[in-house]
Amino acid sequence: MAVVVAAACGGGGVGGESSPTPDAESTLLARVPPGGSLPVIVLLAGQYTAEGELPDEQARQVQRKKISAAQTAVLDELAGSQVRNVHRFTYTPQLSLTVDADALRQLLRSSRVAAVHEDTARSQNG
Repeated sequence: MAVVVAAACGGGGVGGESSPTPDAESTLLARVPPGGSLPVIVLLAGQYTAEGELPDEQARQVQRKKISAAQTAVLDELAGSQVRNVHRFTYTPQLSLTVDADALRQLLRSSRVAAVHEDTARSQNG
């Protein structure tokens, strides 16, 4: 998956308030066609460890549940928004989804989100 346009959310991460830089936010929002939508990859805020570095299967299961709960919390924030093509990643703290401009603004301002990137692979494939 190639990522060309990115919007970094400053202050994201563990317990930090997320606030995108104005340039990053406007650049990503400008990629949404009028009345249209944009496929994005969302990196969840929080502390996560690569699965291969976790000590055992129990630790992996605990982290997977933490990732799933974080994904659900972000999606709950988007309730009522124009969101489709949602894909939850099991092993990585990410979501892939297609959003309209309002939902993108919500993601960019969410304290549960560390970063939002355009999913250029999906953008190029329709």
